[in-house]
Amino acid sequence: MLLIRLWNYFRGYVIIKITGEHAERLLNQAALKGIYLWDIKRIDDNTLTAGINVSSFFKLSRLTRKTGCRIFILRRAGLLLMLNSLKRRKMLLAGAVMFIASIYFLSSFIWSIDVISQDAEIKKSIENDLRRWGLKEGTFKYSLDKKYYIDKILQQHKEIAWGEIRIKGSRLVVELVKKKLPPELEENSPCDIIASKDGIIYEIIPFKGEALVKPGDTVSAGDILITGRILNKPDRKQDDGLLNPSEAVLVHARGIVKARTWYQKAVVVPLVMEERLPTGRVKKAYRLHMGKSTWSFQWGSLPFALYEIETAGQTRLLPESLGNLIFDVIYYKEVESKKKFIGVDEATREAEKQLMEQLKSLPEDIKITRKSMDFSLDSDEKSIIGTMTLEVVEDIGREQKIY
Repeated sequence: MLLIRLWNYFRGYVIIKITGEHAERLLNQAALKGIYLWDIKRIDDNTLTAGINVSSFFKLSRLTRKTGCRIFILRRAGLLLMLNSLKRRKMLLAGAVMFIASIYFLSSFIWSIDVISQDAEIKKSIENDLRRWGLKEGTFKYSLDKKYYIDKILQQHKEIAWGEIRIKGSRLVVELVKKKLPPELEENSPCDIIASKDGIIYEIIPFKGEALVKPGDTVSAGDILITGRILNKPDRKQDDGLLNPSEAVLVHARGIVKARTWYQKAVVVPLVMEERLPTGRVKKAYRLHMGKSTWSFQWGSLPFALYEIETAGQTRLLPESLGNLIFDVIYYKEVESKKKFIGVDEATREAEKQLMEQLKSLPEDIKITRKSMDFSLDSDEKSIIGTMTLEVVEDIGREQKIY
């Protein structure tokens, strides 16, 4: 019943009044003809009201001649009839369309940014950074690359363990969780300096405490390098050669411990690479884009499976502060994919290039003392495997509290 009423609402219906001595007979005739009426109400002995869709109304009117009844339209209703009436009021229709379009357009922008963090300093810093990176009130929300900003936040703020960006209507919510870092030891807390990784000691300078290793010694992660246990009488030790705790003073060990450590990187470059060549077929289109999001408009669908985009010209529709909306003409140029054998020499050069790019991911405070590269074919002889071994000098000292 509900579905029938909804269908009649979209098609349009009328509320009618039926008068005559044989109104019930007219209803019976309508039922036999498959004409559906609803909300039938009796007003008096010779008058009924009912609802009927527009197409069935004309079928019902032809039955009135056989029953001697008359039909009057009391009210027109339904979506279709309402739209037809609006056609005569074009200014009202245009105003309504413009109002809805304006609301939709304004709701497409971010009007408030909330940073949720328990640390007030982090919250203020992130708010300033987001504005500096261009994410502020007036940004077009459909062009927002949330992953880009989260990655940038985590890269710039090492103290943040997790972050998420959500859009709720016109509100941008940035939720952050701070890392639970181990508490920094106070200056008067006794501690040792231990090795954070394996290596060979290159230089050790104890500022406070006693060095237990010397340059050239091999150490493993967790070994004590500078101890915070200092004997009052250095010539007295236990029988097993260890310090006697009762005769030792506990201090906060400090110093610089640099060691030679090693890093290894590897890449795989196939001998057969994919190459894309233009076919000469081009389709013109128009594009509206803001930030990193784009919307393309063209006649018909894009007939190319593979293509490259060339921009012919750009027109700025909105200033950068309001979303940096740009309109341009673009050309989709079809390309076809072909396999190309690059050979061992070119694949080796590409592998070397990729290995050198990976040097950028190393910590900035390390010093590379030796670098070696090796290139070989894989077992299937389809790819070049490039490996790079680095010997570096870096600080491996880490504080560990003495209990």
